[in-house]
Amino acid sequence: MDFDSLDDLYENALMMANGESLEYRDLTLEKADWMHPEHTEYRVVNEDGETVESLTVSAYDSVDDLQSNLDEIADYDPADLEDWTSRGESL
Repeated sequence: MDFDSLDDLYENALMMANGESLEYRDLTLEKADWMHPEHTEYRVVNEDGETVESLTVSAYDSVDDLQSNLDEIADYDPADLEDWTSRGESL
């Protein structure tokens, strides 16, 4: 199943097969192989192929909330998960 936008992904998150993905800015959202298929778990991968976050798409109230979070990640441009999760600790 091909998705052209975050709206498509948000509306059809459960129907995507594991490994299917969507490009958003410099990030790739890839459906994760999760032990609970009723969850919509996606890996967020940067341009270097590093996982920088894991998101449950169905936990967002709207596609705008999802997009806002992805924009925050893309703007920060983390090198890896540790970089993203430890942001602000040095402030």
